[in-house]
Parts: sequence; C-alpha cells; structure tokens
Amino acid sequence: MIGRVSRRGCAFAVAGAAAMLACGATAQSALPTEAQARDYVRSLLVTSPYRIPRLARLGEIRYRVAFAPGRAWSWPETGEQHVIARGEDIELRICADCGREPAPTAAALRAALAANDWVRSDDRRIRAFARAHARGGSVDTRMTALSEAVARHMTGPIDFRRYDDAVAALETRSGDCTEFAVLLAAAARSLGMPARVAHGIAYAERFDGEAHVFMPHAWTQVWDGQRWRSYDAALGRFDAGHIALFIGDGSPEGLSGLAPVVRSLRVVAAAGVARDTASPAHRPPSP
Repeated sequence: MIGRVSRRGCAFAVAGAAAMLACGATAQSALPTEAQARDYVRSLLVTSPYRIPRLARLGEIRYRVAFAPGRAWSWPETGEQHVIARGEDIELRICADCGREPAPTAAALRAALAANDWVRSDDRRIRAFARAHARGGSVDTRMTALSEAVARHMTGPIDFRRYDDAVAALETRSGDCTEFAVLLAAAARSLGMPARVAHGIAYAERFDGEAHVFMPHAWTQVWDGQRWRSYDAALGRFDAGHIALFIGDGSPEGLSGLAPVVRSLRVVAAAGVARDTASPAHRPPSP
C-alpha cells in the first residue's frame, strides 16, 4: 500500500498502513523495500496509556486525545464514534451505538453504492464472490458472513508497500488492512448495500514488536437502514479500540494529510474501562 502505482497511472508516495497516501508522485517512483515500509508504519504507531484487554474493547471506551500545539483535525462523527470538544482536547466516546452521525442523504447513499477505481463492485468476479458467501436476510447477517469470507480468502502475505484495488486483492489474496477493507466494501456494494471505508487507528496488544499501541488501520462501514455499522475483516471484528479519523470511498483521495496528523496524535486517557480489565501500558499483560 506504499508507493503503489494504480491501474489508472497515478503513483502514490510512501504513506502508511492505513493508506495514508499522497497522490502526485511520478509513475517512475520506486516501490519501497519491505524494511522501509515497516519503518514507516512504525513511525505512525500511537502509544496507548493503558493496556486495553479485548473484553473492555467490547464495551464503551471514552478516550481523551490531543495533538501537538498548532495541529487541528476535523474529527468524523460516525455510528459508533461520538466527538466532544473539551478545550484543546477531544473526547471520543466509542461503542456499538455511541455515535450521533446524521442519516445520509439520498445522494450520499447513491455514492456509497457506486463502483470506483478501488471499490470495483461492478466487476463480475467481485459479484460472484459476494453472491457465493452472503448469507441471511438482514444487512448485519450478510455483512458478518462477507467479512468472515474475506478473512478466510485473504491468505497471502501481508504487504505494507501497496494499495491495491478490490479485484487485485481478490485475485492475489494478499495485502494489508486496506485491501481487506476495499474488498469487503466492493462485495457489499455489489449486493446493493451502501458501503464506505473508515481510516484511523486501532488498538493492538502487540504489533511488530511493540506492545499496547494504536496502529494505522482501515475498515469497512455499511449503511443498515438506521446507521453506519462497522465491519473489520482484517482484525476479525469492530470494537471500541477503533478510532476513526477519516471516512472515504475506498480511494486514497483525501488522505494526503492524514499521516502527519497521526504522528502528532496522543491518546491521553481511556476512561470507562473497568479497573479489573485495564492496566497501565507499562505493566505486562496478565497471563
């Protein structure tokens, strides 16, 4: 996902694991080495002030976050994320239904159903994959089945260097979180479910040798008729460890400024986590 030259001929500069890519490099830009890509991803890790076990992440977590002086960001309200300004800090309340995002307009829903160069929901291979794996009548049941199918399908190597479209992800079975997200979004759209891609950070107990960090991440959101609901094929499920910074259509457009924002972000506190399920990040996890 780093240094990717798209099939439309637009090259993207080195960015990071959440597809924080800036369009404008030349088509001759060299693909970074795996070591360079990993170093770049590590530069985008955000330290957690607490160890946040899985059980706690299944409930509600209230974060207090802050930026370096002079940095600002327009935080998205979603179906699961509620944003409250607290002076120079921001409080984020995240749970399955914490958000207060307004219902989308008809035009927004049409856009979330349309194919694009990255979410290629009009491709016959995507449609066949979606039809083969979608089960049940409700949006949530079908999306859960599709998310699990994408996770089973993507058995190839993790590659932080590229940002591939949904068809490439389907055919190569490889990529990282963005390929999982665009493939799941494409499958959803092909079945008439409006879908978009969220970019931000997600909590990891371990990532590339680091403990208790938030890593750059991308996941899929689908409109279920009442609200936008998140599905994460890469990590297995959405939980309160996911913090959204940007909502997009699956393309890298609009992400050019995201990497410096992540670098300047601090997670100051995580409230609403029970004392018996959270411990300071410097202490080792319980066995």
